[in-house]
Amino acid sequence: MLKKFVNLFSIYRGLPSDIYYIAVARFVLGLGNFIIPFLFLLLTLKLGYSATTAGGLAMGVTLFYLSGNFSGGKLSDRLGHKKIMVIGELAGSGVLILSGFFHDWHLMLPVLLFISYFFFGIALPASNALVADLSTPENRNAVISFSYLSYNLGSGVGPVLAGYLFRDHTAWIFLGNGLAGLIGILIVIVGVRHRTGHRSASAAESGDPEEAKQGPVWQVFKERPWLLVFGVLCTFLWFSLNQMTITTPLFLAHRYGEQGPLLFGQLMTFASLLVVIITPILMRLTGQTCEIKSLASAGFLFAAGYLLAMLFSPITMQFVAWVFLSAGEVLLLTKEGVYLANQSPVSHRGRINSIMTTLRSLGLMPACILMGACIQSFGYTTTWWVIIIISLLTAVALLMLSHHQKPFKSPTAPGKVN
Repeated sequence: MLKKFVNLFSIYRGLPSDIYYIAVARFVLGLGNFIIPFLFLLLTLKLGYSATTAGGLAMGVTLFYLSGNFSGGKLSDRLGHKKIMVIGELAGSGVLILSGFFHDWHLMLPVLLFISYFFFGIALPASNALVADLSTPENRNAVISFSYLSYNLGSGVGPVLAGYLFRDHTAWIFLGNGLAGLIGILIVIVGVRHRTGHRSASAAESGDPEEAKQGPVWQVFKERPWLLVFGVLCTFLWFSLNQMTITTPLFLAHRYGEQGPLLFGQLMTFASLLVVIITPILMRLTGQTCEIKSLASAGFLFAAGYLLAMLFSPITMQFVAWVFLSAGEVLLLTKEGVYLANQSPVSHRGRINSIMTTLRSLGLMPACILMGACIQSFGYTTTWWVIIIISLLTAVALLMLSHHQKPFKSPTAPGKVN
């Protein structure tokens, strides 16, 4: 049994050494993910802000992060993906460490958080582009899923550590997050050589979607309008995914009363462990399927998971539902990155990543308010049906895009089929 479990991860053997350094760095970054899960509590319980003001400040952190993200794409394409990632992470981590000395300053701390997450935003598109640079179409599924899995492992432990530090050692939430960032980026500096992944023979032919191009990023989108369609459809998938943490905890409290929050915590832990097991399985199962069809499968999985959660009251069925939801999450967080890497010119990867992330985030910002209004006005059953229908329509639209996309298919591993 143990041997079979270990064999699940054999797809991650033989990757370039740079990828293993990236994975370790992302694990450390996830391990130090202290602030974001506790941001609202820090602003209210520690600094004394009202819930409304804290919500506004949290939104401000998000906006500064998006501003940095939008700027980081162009900077990374111009100056180098690794260089901008290193600069952004170093600056953001340094400001977080400084924040630890001002953790109880009512006005200073939010300003420092704005600055810190602006720099982290700058690093994000460079980081995604760097992973794409270090991979090839043949190993990209394994590379991106391995990076996702590594960060997920770390971030599954990080909030637990932060929970112990929150009450009596608040300063260490900032210091620990900042130090993790410094250690993670030091691993990248020492271990990762910035080089573009080698092209296979098929990818080297004319028409390679990854070939460097001249001109602004909007020229790339003009030549490849399906990228924007893809980005919009993925935003709807992210909307479905986010209901795991927006609508689900409210629904569980409504259905199970005081047991609801406890059950939600158990489901989150269950999903974190499940992802470790199912990620390599799903990568094997979808290795010969085009990324758009895999993302369509994610839409169907979200719909199935939420339908089960809505229809069946036994608590065990909630765990069954989250098997479907977790599988959809894995496919979305891996296949979206693979597709964008395969379809983006190496010269524009940073900008395309930043634009896609910014558009997605702006599209998702009203989700909390809209779902809250829908629950209040129509109840949970109608709200779930809205989410399920959106998931199904998005899945069907992705299948249609996959059919339309065939003439523009990127080079992939031998034997890969539509």
